[in-house]
Amino acid sequence: MVATFLQVVGFVTSFVGWIGVIVTTSTNDWVVTCGYTIPTCRKLDELGSKGLWADCVMATGLYHCKPLVDILILPGYVQACRALMIAASVLGLPAILLLLTVLPCIRMGQEPGVAKYRRAQLAGVLLILLGCQLLWAKTESSLHSQHLVQFKQKYLEDFLYLQGD
Repeated sequence: MVATFLQVVGFVTSFVGWIGVIVTTSTNDWVVTCGYTIPTCRKLDELGSKGLWADCVMATGLYHCKPLVDILILPGYVQACRALMIAASVLGLPAILLLLTVLPCIRMGQEPGVAKYRRAQLAGVLLILLGCQLLWAKTESSLHSQHLVQFKQKYLEDFLYLQGD
């Protein structure tokens, strides 16, 4: 009974996580841009956001997005993040279907338990790959946000200057 409950909870959390990957892929709030602090930008209506598919600006209460359609003009990290997130979304479907067939309430003919165990292992590996791709894509986009680029320029130049003495 406990094993059945754990398998169902694992399936539900995996399914919700996969839906989260799809939603995360489609949002435009990957990097928030602001020349000041976030509350100041909200008051001045100068808050912007960048995503994988569009650059958005919030000005005078309107939310205007410009789609990123020219693939060759985009920076490499945006192209890599797009590819990783699409691959993670596509990779999640067979993983969820495999997990669905492994649930104890579903039987497929007279199959041995070893076959279910192998499918469960394969689904687990696919879900771990999905999570790694999501983490890698999110980290890659965060490393290239405006604040971190400024941080790297400011402190890395100081560090290199001190090392050169």
